[in-house]
Order: sequence, then structure tokens, then C-alpha cells
Amino acid sequence: MPELAINGGKKAVRKKPKKSGLFDEMLKEQETLVLQLLRKRETSQSPCVKELEERWADYVGAKYCLAMNNGTATLHSAFFSVIEEPGDEIITSVHTWHLGVTPIICAGGIPIFCDIDPLSLNINPSEIEEKITSRTKAICVTHCYGHPADMDRINEIAEKHNLAVIEDASHSHGCEYKGRKTGSLGDIGCFSLQGSKLMTGGEAGLFTTNSKNYYQQAIILGHYERFSCLSSTYDRYKGNAETIPFMNAGFKYRIHPFAAAMALVELKYLDERNALQMKNCWYINNGLDRIEGFAGAYVAPYVTRLGWLNFLIRCDLGYFKEIPRARIIEALRAEGVEAASGRPGYIPLVRQNLLNDRENHPARVLWYHFLKNHPEYKIQDYPAAEKVLFERISINPLRDIEFDQEYLEQILDAFRKVSKNKKDLK
Repeated sequence: MPELAINGGKKAVRKKPKKSGLFDEMLKEQETLVLQLLRKRETSQSPCVKELEERWADYVGAKYCLAMNNGTATLHSAFFSVIEEPGDEIITSVHTWHLGVTPIICAGGIPIFCDIDPLSLNINPSEIEEKITSRTKAICVTHCYGHPADMDRINEIAEKHNLAVIEDASHSHGCEYKGRKTGSLGDIGCFSLQGSKLMTGGEAGLFTTNSKNYYQQAIILGHYERFSCLSSTYDRYKGNAETIPFMNAGFKYRIHPFAAAMALVELKYLDERNALQMKNCWYINNGLDRIEGFAGAYVAPYVTRLGWLNFLIRCDLGYFKEIPRARIIEALRAEGVEAASGRPGYIPLVRQNLLNDRENHPARVLWYHFLKNHPEYKIQDYPAAEKVLFERISINPLRDIEFDQEYLEQILDAFRKVSKNKKDLK
């Protein structure tokens, strides 16, 4: 086995990946459409927003879609729709982005955490029921890194206890659970269109639901210009220019037309881009499963379509014994594995001062009820999420590049070199 590049040997990955023609075609269409909006001065509101909402609802399989200025706004709207009283509880995963949880607090609720399934990295359904109390209003699941959660088990628990199910589908545009797309598997779906996502508008979000009540609640929170869409329950407000501003909950979550235009084009190419990415990822996955010390990203049998926001390789620390994961990552980077990262995804939220600094947090006035009433969060209660910190390696998700077997084999060669030369890493 050749000498490791970190010790002076030649890099395993010498070839540069070729950008997909799909991406270039999409970019040209986006430039044209955004320029058209600029020339028409549709820079605040535009018919393309409604077009995006209708197309996304049809694509996902939802009755309603509301476009927003970011994914955090969609989550805030979801929690606003289900939380009834200050102190109501939302059960969620400890392994997610902090902005998937802070909107619970901003809506007056308290997050209650569950540990994760150690393979899918999604919320562990086996822990949910024991966390339910008389204050529980909903279960919020994140389809982590694009991998759908075990929705049959989650929905069964929710139905038994009369709870809403909110999907944070910010990682999983176009991904499917048993043939159904994420965002249509619970009561509310929340998508981010931030620039790194599988489908983007730069900064934007999409809220999906089959519930007219939840749709209307989201309008009340942040879309005062849409009050004409409200049902007869709200007739007394229609046409009353003096009342409408006071009915609005005080937020403005309208999407920018440029973002809607970009997302419309990305939707057109979404399935094809996801399929190309997965062709690359499956090749790496299959190869890694034959290399000691590593394994490809886990995919559950119920997943019928997938796209990876983060492509997390499993590292067997027992095989590498006392070699730190950081050293393994350093060696892979030296071999030319693009974007091998020291951050394996999400740090468990209970490790963050955000949730535990009751006296000094800058938001203590805004979050007064939460900071005074939340339970004590202990990292030892979430061993699976903690373990992931030390056994995953994030590499380039292989998106928007052409399938090139020679390039992919060089990536696998890098892993083989690190595996076979582990003694030289000490």
C-alpha cells in the first residue's frame, strides 16, 4: 500500500470532478427569470410566488403551501399553529439545528428532547411515548441529512395521544418514505430553501399542510396581506383596513420574488439532480462497505427516494483503536478527499448554553417562561447522539458533479490507504 500523503506520499485523489451540465442549465434559467422580474419591477410581490406554492403543494402531495422568507419562519409558523398555552411541550430530537428548536421557545413552548436512532440519526420513536405529558401538543421530527424518519411508528404514537406531527423537512426535498414525499407525512411540513439545501431560493422556506386551520394560523402569524384568504371564521376582519394590522401576530414572513423564481427553476431539476447525486453516493457507499474501518451512510429499507444534504461516513473507532477521529480526517484531507470535515453534523443541543443558561442568556426577557420552567437537560440522557460526535466523518456530498468512476475510485483509494496504513497515523 502506497505511503500516506500526510507522511509525504502522493495524494490518492488527483482528478478534479466535472460540474454537472444540469447545474449550468439551471443557473442560466434562474438568471433569465430573476432578470425578468427585475425588469418588470416585481421585486416585492409577484405571481411567481403563487406559482411556486401551487407547484410545490402538487409535488409534495399537500393541499396547502405557504411560501416564506426562510425555513425558520416555517417552523415558527408550525409551532405557533399547535401551541395553545405558554408551557405547552413539543417533543423533538436532540440531534438537529438549534434554529429547529428556538422557534418552539419563541412560540411559548418548551422543547422536550429524545435521543436518536444510532443508524438513521433521526428521532428514536421508542423514546417518544415516555416523554408525553398532559402538556404535549406535537412531535417534531427532522429528516436528518435527507434520510426520512420512521414515520409510521411516529404517526401511530401521535394518533394514539392526539398529537400533531410536524416535519422539519429542510434536508429532504424530494426524498420519499414508502413512496410518499417528506412534507406530506405529518400534519405540517417545513422546508428551508437556504443556499446549501437540496433545493434552494438563496433564502426562503415552504410550509405545507392539509389542514385549513394550520394554513390560516400561519397566515395570521406572518402574512397580513393574505387575510382575504381566511375563511368565514375571520370574515369580520376582511376589508377592515384598521383591524387587519392588529390581527397580524407581528411578524412579516413574505418570500422575496427572486427566491421564488430561483426555487421554481430548482424544482424543475430537483429529481434529476438528486438522482445524479445518489448515483455517485451509492458507488462510494458500496465501495466503503468493503474497506475495513469504514462503512457507507445508512439507508433504512423504508426509504424509496433519497438525496443527501450531508454525506456522513461511519468510522469504526474500534478498528482504529486509539487514533483520534481528527487524525483520520486529517489524513483523508491530505489524500484529497474534498471537504472531509471535523464537524460530523449536529452537536447535541443539550450541550449548548442556549438551553441551559437560565440567568445570563441575552434572550432571558423574551424567553422568560422557558428559562424559568424548562426541565434540566443532561447530556448523559442522550448517549446515541453523543456517540455520533465521535464516529461520523462528513465528506463532500457529491452533488452537481458528473458520474466519473475514475474520480470516485480515487476517493475510495484514499479510504483504503488510511485503513491499511492506520499504524502510521499514531
